Amino acid sequence: MPHKDKAASLFRQTTTKPATPHDRTAAAAREIIETEAARRADLTASLKAARLSRDAGKDAPDSPLATDKKNT
Repeated sequence: MPHKDKAASLFRQTTTKPATPHDRTAAAAREIIETEAARRADLTASLKAARLSRDAGKDAPDSPLATDKKNT
């Protein structure tokens, strides 16, 4: 029977928690940093798309031109 146990554990996904408090803190920090980086990348991409569409003149009729503003 030990042969089957070895074969089953070979292909089974095992998850282990970090052993030390430092490892747990580092794992939590890494997860937070990755989440924030992904959110920042999404925001950057959406802002870039908005800027490119603005520069292409797609929303020019909806927005007033800079020369139409009053100088007060």
